[in-house]
Amino acid sequence: MGMFDKLKKNRVPERVQGAAMLFCPLPDCEKILEQIEELFQLAHGEGGNNITLRQDDMEIVFLALTPEGEGENAQYARGQLQGVAGYVYQSETPLLEIKRNLFYHLRQCKSLVHIVYSFDSADPGETREKEEQIMTAIYAVTEKLEGIVTFGDGMTLQNGRGEVILDKAGKSELEYYMPAELPLPDDWAKDAPPESLERRNKSMELLRERHIYVTPWLPLLWEKAEEPGRSAAEVCGRAAALLIVSLYSECRMGEHMSYEEAREFVAPILAGYGAEEYFSPKEKEYLDNPASTEQEQIQFAWQYENLWVMEWALGFTDDLFWPDRICDVPGSARLMQEHPTMEALLAAAKLRSRKELLEQADLIYRLHWACVDAQVTGMPAPQNVDAGVVMERHHALFWLAGCDEMCPWDEVDLST
Repeated sequence: MGMFDKLKKNRVPERVQGAAMLFCPLPDCEKILEQIEELFQLAHGEGGNNITLRQDDMEIVFLALTPEGEGENAQYARGQLQGVAGYVYQSETPLLEIKRNLFYHLRQCKSLVHIVYSFDSADPGETREKEEQIMTAIYAVTEKLEGIVTFGDGMTLQNGRGEVILDKAGKSELEYYMPAELPLPDDWAKDAPPESLERRNKSMELLRERHIYVTPWLPLLWEKAEEPGRSAAEVCGRAAALLIVSLYSECRMGEHMSYEEAREFVAPILAGYGAEEYFSPKEKEYLDNPASTEQEQIQFAWQYENLWVMEWALGFTDDLFWPDRICDVPGSARLMQEHPTMEALLAAAKLRSRKELLEQADLIYRLHWACVDAQVTGMPAPQNVDAGVVMERHHALFWLAGCDEMCPWDEVDLST
């Protein structure tokens, strides 16, 4: 035996300590501890808000805390939960979608688990081995609680697989990140038509596939596909009205025509469709106003987006593309020019089923929430979605699907 081997053998073990913080969506300390007990097959403890795991000289203490109440623990929990969400929100990173969804996940978190671990070690190799065993246990708890964990200085956030979601340099080991899927109460959809929940679940799955987080608590659309919806004549009339207000706005804003010139330009189209009866009160007021503002003209020029949806609903195009760009404006106008009278429009129309319209309405409603919430938090719309296009789609699809008790065009509720 060499001298160095003898010195190593006689080295006195030292107690090594470390800490971690785990943020999780469960709001109840008792349920958190029950989950940990279940994971490690422990007997259910009575009282208290902590669990200690021991194996030989290794020890891990899990202390569960919630921000409810006024005690010292609650104040500490509030500070940590608010602090980590604020840290992520203010972080500078090109990985905007990972940052956004990590921020959403942290906003879901209603509790934290303060973790302290320790073990004896006589050399760096033993330290690494035991730390690896302890990390494996902590990551398993993180996965079980669908949480986010951080060690040491709290600047690197990891998932339950030990992968770095975001570090202090704004880097990640992930291509994308999605928050945990929060469970809904059993009675959340009580008395709702089964198709309403099916639509909602289909929409949520599609959005998750595109890595777009949407709160699970948005209301269901209770309309039933078998109930009467909009008629083909109604949709054709709406399409004609939208074409005319869009063209008129383009004349005023893009071509800088006077009121009289713009009205003269759209007059033959208006007459061809007999469209006077199809305008909503707001559209009629706008068309009859020689002194409309530039903002109003811009607003009504966006009606091309609604027109495109009507053309899709009437079967003139199958391309209800993902709303990350504006529609083909000249193409939309050409589709209508192919059917220059109401008779021709109606003859060519093949109105899609109310089931399909309701599915698209449900999807756009939830996507609109994501766009609005991004705006509220000072972030751009997710995944390069065009928030303006989404809002107009919401308007068109809710009207088409007959949401809100078949309300008139001007009264469609665009709230999210």
